[in-house]
Amino acid sequence: MKNLLNQINSIIKVYEKHTELSGEKFNVFSIMGMESDEVRTHSAILGELLNPKGSHSLGTKPLELFMNQILQEKDFLTFDHKSLTCQKEIYIGKINEDKSEGGRVDLIISDKSGYKIVIENKIYAPEQKNQLSRYYLKHPDAKILYLTLDGSDSKEKIDFNYHRISYEKDILEWIEVCAKEAFEKPMVREVLNQYAYLIRRLTNKSTNVEMSKEIVQVIKDNYKESLEIHNNLQDARISLVSDIFEELDRKKIELIGSGWNVKIDDSSKIWNIRNYKTILISNEEHSNIFFFIRYRYSSPKLSKGIVTKLEALDKIKELQIAINKRDNSILSEIMNVSGRNDLIVAYQDDPLNFMTTLLEEIKSYIEDNQKYFNEIKTIFEV
Repeated sequence: MKNLLNQINSIIKVYEKHTELSGEKFNVFSIMGMESDEVRTHSAILGELLNPKGSHSLGTKPLELFMNQILQEKDFLTFDHKSLTCQKEIYIGKINEDKSEGGRVDLIISDKSGYKIVIENKIYAPEQKNQLSRYYLKHPDAKILYLTLDGSDSKEKIDFNYHRISYEKDILEWIEVCAKEAFEKPMVREVLNQYAYLIRRLTNKSTNVEMSKEIVQVIKDNYKESLEIHNNLQDARISLVSDIFEELDRKKIELIGSGWNVKIDDSSKIWNIRNYKTILISNEEHSNIFFFIRYRYSSPKLSKGIVTKLEALDKIKELQIAINKRDNSILSEIMNVSGRNDLIVAYQDDPLNFMTTLLEEIKSYIEDNQKYFNEIKTIFEV
């Protein structure tokens, strides 16, 4: 096993040097903090590329490739090409009380004949109640695509057909083919290559295809040993994350100062699922809610937010505050501290800088949300 790991480590070092020399890490989406922004990054790029009149100057070719590769349909010619459009963030009415109507559709491809493709785009945001059903009600004849990082199913109980597609396979392969089509348009080609690099980061795929091929061959040559590593990887991840959280716990005075309570909680009391590691941050003035820093073992990222204590859940539901039922979060978002999109890799690469950055982000998040925190507090005094 040691020999296997040494081989892989040697390959990684060679390609890391190549990456440094080529400047691949200079990714404009990462630099601007827009990696996981569904609207301003992903829907914007997909919508522009799928629009035959888009600034890419590739005409209908990206849309044709999209239909052939992803929908596996050959009826592209049935479109009325002159009237083809791809619109973003289309308002379909106010969401009613039982959430059976209304909302905004991320992307709609259509022509004047009535042919429509509706795309719901999900990166990290939770799925809204009856979301796909609302779109189907508004566009019953449309092809509805549910786009997620890994191609997961919708959590709705759905009695109509919809297509699951993923960034890690469908969109990545399509973007890479579009980049090849843009070989005579270097500016377009490089933007698409940068976007493909971003998708690989978000979906935890190797950002270097050639490196990945070499590592696959090493694994094939050492399959039995590789299998044992795979079988123990999750336990190793859990142990490493625990080390990081214990380090945070040791720094809790530095974390937020006096007057606050900080505790590590990996039970199922708050989230009802035993696959999280969580730091809960509370204060006597805010007795019904916590700030939290959370790591889910199936994901390489940290998230931050505000979560209700158990005794406050009924009160929150009575007052109909927007809440994610899966994890009881009033607010939740991804923390942008995980270099190379992985918490453990970022920590091991530079423990001191990682911890400093993380502490600063936590303190900043609490300060930025103090007003909201105080507003929530008054709800429980009503």
